[in-house]
Amino acid sequence: MNAFAEKTTTTARDNFQTGARAAEDVTRNAEQSVWSAFAGIRELNVKLIEMAQENTEAVFEFAHDIASAEAPSDLTDVWTAHARRQFALMTKQSKQLTEFGQKLAGHTTEPLAHTLSDAFARET
Repeated sequence: MNAFAEKTTTTARDNFQTGARAAEDVTRNAEQSVWSAFAGIRELNVKLIEMAQENTEAVFEFAHDIASAEAPSDLTDVWTAHARRQFALMTKQSKQLTEFGQKLAGHTTEPLAHTLSDAFARET
């Protein structure tokens, strides 16, 4: 009877320690995900400010070109050139934001995905 009790106690202790280590791993990886997300959000804010500055500069350049137009026919050229530049800028910024979003999603979820895949691998 004592051997059975000792074996049961040892098994319970081992299971508890395994669970505690797994919980520590999950906590550590969750913390890494949070810090990664924080860094990503900070980087996103900087990128958005840079884009806003770029867009603001384009508006002032457009206003300057409008004010500098010497004939009404020049306004059409100025407007067309501005529209082309803005479309190119919007395309570039959209691409940058898409790439950044994919990078952020990958960096943020990677530690948790790794933990979950390790947990499932241990179970099988």
